[in-house]
Amino acid sequence: MTETTPSVQDVTEAVDALAAGLRARGPEIERARRLPADVVAALREAGVFRLWVPRELGGIEAGPTAVINLLETLAAADGSTGWCSATGLASNCAGAFLPEDGARELYPTGGELAGGALMPGGRAVPQPDGSFLVTGRWSFGTGTQHCDWVIGGAMVAADAGGPPSMRAVVLPPAQVQFLDTWHTAGLEGTGSVDYRVEDVRVPAEHTIDPANVDPWPSGPMWRIPMLSLIFPLLGAVPLGIARAAVLELSALAVAKTPFRSTRSLAERETAQAAIGRAKALIDAGHLYLCASMESMWASAAAGSAPTVPQRAQARLAAVHATQSAAEAVELCYRTAGSTALYRTSPLQRYLRDVNAVTQHYALNATGYDLVGRVLFGMPADPGL
Repeated sequence: MTETTPSVQDVTEAVDALAAGLRARGPEIERARRLPADVVAALREAGVFRLWVPRELGGIEAGPTAVINLLETLAAADGSTGWCSATGLASNCAGAFLPEDGARELYPTGGELAGGALMPGGRAVPQPDGSFLVTGRWSFGTGTQHCDWVIGGAMVAADAGGPPSMRAVVLPPAQVQFLDTWHTAGLEGTGSVDYRVEDVRVPAEHTIDPANVDPWPSGPMWRIPMLSLIFPLLGAVPLGIARAAVLELSALAVAKTPFRSTRSLAERETAQAAIGRAKALIDAGHLYLCASMESMWASAAAGSAPTVPQRAQARLAAVHATQSAAEAVELCYRTAGSTALYRTSPLQRYLRDVNAVTQHYALNATGYDLVGRVLFGMPADPGL
């Protein structure tokens, strides 16, 4: 390794300092529709993207509660920055699931960053030398324009007419065409554009076969299945956005006297009840998310892969955190009254950002169905 690996405390302190300066930059980040270069550089320098890189590659392998807290801090400062941080951090788990020789090529320092989409938007044609020729187009490429490596899911045709299989392929960004498609109502600053490649040769060691994952690092966290590791983590972002909404309403309510009222908004019982309920929703979602992920961590540390019920609980906690956060933000938005309508109010951005998160596959209401199957004793869906 050519770079010093920071501690979790180092990253926490750097994130706190970064967040303090981010809070005023939300409108700027939205206008750019991607993170500014200096913000990406600060996240890299802080070590955010090393948090779930294997120690063998110069990563930290931080525990889930510490990571959730860090992501909430960043998301509270700016939702788009929080989302890019979470997805980049999760994508860097690829370092554990790639073949070791490929991982060491792609992560020579541990400070590298991957991003992209696992959905099978491409095709990978096996070549005589074992590599794959990849062509495809993918959506929701969060932060891919500032990544060192771009990931995409691709279907591989089976021999003898059998069913196709899926591979995650890691692509060099110089061979990726990024498309200007990210025009949305929420998370505007994430740069989650479509991207495509045509006939890009990818070595086998730069691909992941999700059906036959055999993580090579020794850390216990890699005993957790890939989707169960990365999907629940994303639930930290809406919680952070909701915490920012509560703080904004707190400041507004003290200063605002509503029309035809002699009392400040903070003195109204309806406002007091709304902010109290919002706080309860956020804190309960946070504690459930942390507890469910720590449960998986404890099993992994004891030498066992988490059980299906543990994995289902973590997915349920992430969906619950997201839906609870969205409810909390809406309570704050409605309580603020007409003030929240204006672009100058961060509350309208928090409302748009948190509802954008609720649309993500890992966090939307479909997660209840996946968990319900397990609760009814049915076989777990592969997407769990």
